[in-house]
Amino acid sequence: MALRRGLLAWTAITCAGIANAGAQPAGTLPMAGMPAMAAGPMTAQSCIDSCWRSHVMCLETARYCLEKGGTHATPAHQGLLADCAEICQTTANALIRRSSQHAAFCKACAEVCDACAQQCETFANDPRMATCARTCRDCANDCRAMANMPI
Repeated sequence: MALRRGLLAWTAITCAGIANAGAQPAGTLPMAGMPAMAAGPMTAQSCIDSCWRSHVMCLETARYCLEKGGTHATPAHQGLLADCAEICQTTANALIRRSSQHAAFCKACAEVCDACAQQCETFANDPRMATCARTCRDCANDCRAMANMPI
């Protein structure tokens, strides 16, 4: 349900024309596992897009891990995936609102995304976990860059 709300909010914002040049076209949704957009200047919209990709990826990966079971489904791992999904959504929301506290959100998001990526990387030979780690690392890097920029 949270995933659906997040995707609906993202679509509404994009369709409303708030997206900056270089963002995904209006009406398109971020696809889990999709690579980050082409390198260019950091914008609030590109960071929002990165946060949404990570949010979706972590929710989908949590489900994948539950289905896989074993060490993938430990409470600690599930909790970190949930934490990462939540902070990414919250950070995207703060950027959408142009919060004066966006730097604090972005720094926290980068820290949690790095932790999630590090944990996902421990699952050797699992392409899904590697994709989640890359998506979280991209978000962490974008959030670190955005934390140092005015909004």
